[in-house]
Amino acid sequence: MFKKVTAPLAILLLLSIGVNIQPVQSQIKMDVGGYMQNWFIANQSTEILTPSQGNLPVLGSETLETQGFRIRRARITARGRIGDNFSATTWIEFAGTTPSLLDFHVDAHIRPWFNIRLGQFMMPGQSFDTARLVSSRLVFYERAPITTTLSNVMGYSAFRDVGIMAYGQHGRLWYGVHVGNGAGRFNYAGSNITERKGGGGLYGARVDVELIDGFTLGAHAATNQQRDVVQGGTGPFDIDRTSWSLRAATNDFGIAGLFSQIEYMSLTGKDDSRGVNLGTDREYKLHGFYAELGYRVTREWHVLGRFDEMVQKPGQGGLAATFDRFGTNNYTIGISRFIYDGNTELVRTHLNYSFGNSGPMDLDNSIIVLVFQLRFIP
Repeated sequence: MFKKVTAPLAILLLLSIGVNIQPVQSQIKMDVGGYMQNWFIANQSTEILTPSQGNLPVLGSETLETQGFRIRRARITARGRIGDNFSATTWIEFAGTTPSLLDFHVDAHIRPWFNIRLGQFMMPGQSFDTARLVSSRLVFYERAPITTTLSNVMGYSAFRDVGIMAYGQHGRLWYGVHVGNGAGRFNYAGSNITERKGGGGLYGARVDVELIDGFTLGAHAATNQQRDVVQGGTGPFDIDRTSWSLRAATNDFGIAGLFSQIEYMSLTGKDDSRGVNLGTDREYKLHGFYAELGYRVTREWHVLGRFDEMVQKPGQGGLAATFDRFGTNNYTIGISRFIYDGNTELVRTHLNYSFGNSGPMDLDNSIIVLVFQLRFIP
């Protein structure tokens, strides 16, 4: 069935590109830029589970504390435009021990409401927080854990996959539809993925529409369906996961300077591959949300807060896997300072305090962190 669907779809995309793009004289323009995020962790305290001692049946806990400096992100981008209809973009991360390729994709710009992207990139079929909010635009020191966990469990790595997407803007509506390998970065069919039934992959879509000035609704739906997969020399195994989310956001809606958003998301997994543990009902379930509220005191100074919650059934990973239900919640408050050159943002700094607890044993965590970001994206 999937072969019958995907073959005509590929032909239709090729015809769309061929019919709609007009020949132009080759003109190549290259832009280079990037950004860097430095953290000073004034104090980070994390309480963790420890195994019971001797024959005692009760788990214990201990607290880890640290402070110091961290280079969280150091990224360089290069974007080349070829004529009016084509472009190629790459992002490389230098904050680790070795450089890591994040994005490498080519785009065919056919119409404002219809574009094609091929390569490795952030896929639209996930939460707004991981699909459309790039890291240089974060308003807190880090994303809410529910969004990154859902993205990882669905099959993305660093929110990215290898595949193709169609996307565009029509009036107040933005959309994106994609098909990917469903295995994350650097996993290619024919090399890393050596066996798989036809039609297997990660299919997803996202829509965001500004209904009226200052009020936006958005949603995503995605499914990762793969059969008899052999990847990296292991398998065969199946993947069966679906996710969805709903988001509402405001900006200067009713009260000038006030902005907010809330996003709820859910995931169901029915396979035990890729490190997911199933419950007694042979399902893994993940759900949660984050809610943010902020106020622009001036253009340069913002105050804001966030609450986020995540529930996994059963608990996943390490000692948490012994619990039927594992939840986390966090409160984050902060103040941000922006520096502009005209309409171009150069610097944003955040002073954040975040605290919360996790699991049935109410393990505490907290962090006080100062973030400095220099942004030089053309």
